[in-house]
Amino acid sequence: MNSLRMPLRIVFYQEDGDWIAHCLEFDLVGDGATPEKALASLSTAIHIQIEQSIKHGNPRNLFSPADGEYFRRFAEGTDIAVGQL
Repeated sequence: MNSLRMPLRIVFYQEDGDWIAHCLEFDLVGDGATPEKALASLSTAIHIQIEQSIKHGNPRNLFSPADGEYFRRFAEGTDIAVGQL
């Protein structure tokens, strides 16, 4: 299978004492006690979303961007890391 590169923007914020990692391109979230745990949870959600979209031949299911508020939060934030999934 060919690999596909797609840059993903993720904004981190706290909600009700948990950290949230919110992927802007897929409008998927992961949560956890730390930013690292939230990112791990989000990584799992992204993997499942991609896997199921491919399995069911539904690529439109992949690209559902987050609400503009979260893009604004990302733009106002500070870059803390660049990585790969």
